Amino acid sequence: MKKLDRNQIERTISSFLPDEEYRKVCLSLFVDSLLEANSYGSKKWGAYCYSGGVRLLVGSLIVFTIHRKGLWLALDKQLLDEKKDERRQLEASESWSWGRGEWSEYKKIPSRNGYYVPSKDSQDIWSTIRVFHFEYIRKAAEKYGWLMISSQGNHSPELIAYICSELEQSIPSPNYGVAPEPNAVEDIREFERANKSLSSTERESLILSRIGQGEFRSGLISYWKRCAVTGCDSIALLRASHIKPWRDSDNAERLDAYNGLLLAPNLDSAFDKGYISFDDSGEMLISGELGSDSRNKLGIHSGMKLRRVEENHRTYLKYHRREVFR
Repeated sequence: MKKLDRNQIERTISSFLPDEEYRKVCLSLFVDSLLEANSYGSKKWGAYCYSGGVRLLVGSLIVFTIHRKGLWLALDKQLLDEKKDERRQLEASESWSWGRGEWSEYKKIPSRNGYYVPSKDSQDIWSTIRVFHFEYIRKAAEKYGWLMISSQGNHSPELIAYICSELEQSIPSPNYGVAPEPNAVEDIREFERANKSLSSTERESLILSRIGQGEFRSGLISYWKRCAVTGCDSIALLRASHIKPWRDSDNAERLDAYNGLLLAPNLDSAFDKGYISFDDSGEMLISGELGSDSRNKLGIHSGMKLRRVEENHRTYLKYHRREVFR
């Protein structure tokens, strides 16, 4: 999706929210939901502007959209069924209408979705909507560890800056940690296109393995306990690296702890790019393309080796030497 710059965002939002006062009401409610999402963690949400509106996502789900029809919102179905009086109050309001068609509900986390047209003078029904909407945000935030990787690249800091200026208030920005490399984003998008038949849980687990997180990272930490070469035990600094690259592996290999090394960042980068590899006994091989000055600065030298190698590692190491090592 093509990102819009600050001027394009301002023009786009003004085109479907031309009335300044109404625009500020809509943006204020959007920020209300954004702050609720952020309360569960700054890596779980993202927001962007597109030609038809403004969206807030939590995990893998769109939970709030501003567009010409008003505010589209996801409401928690379970709570709607429990709070029948509040639901009747909602349905009696002329400001609310249930959505129809493809986006009328979600299955992953059961919802009923609809449209709210706020009053410029009052947010009378918002206090009722807010309860059901915030409960849905809570469930989405608890289900997903962070915003779907392919959506992280769509998040728009320019949108956040625009809203801050428009409302004259401070708004937090998400923090996803280390940004996924461009190749990872492309790998994940291709994987999602080709694996729609997998359950959302299976897809998420495999996607997390691409960026060295989730089940894959946990398995490597359990196996290696420290850097596979240096012995560094600062786990938070170590990276979970596939031996046979993720894009070349099948789904079982992508989660196989034997297809991974827990490495210090300098070694992880050199290994991923093929500047180092390992023989079947674990001795480090250093590419001639990595000059002596770079080796010294990276702390890479002959004599380094994997602290252990098992038979299950060797097939993956052979692939790395043949296909990745320079």
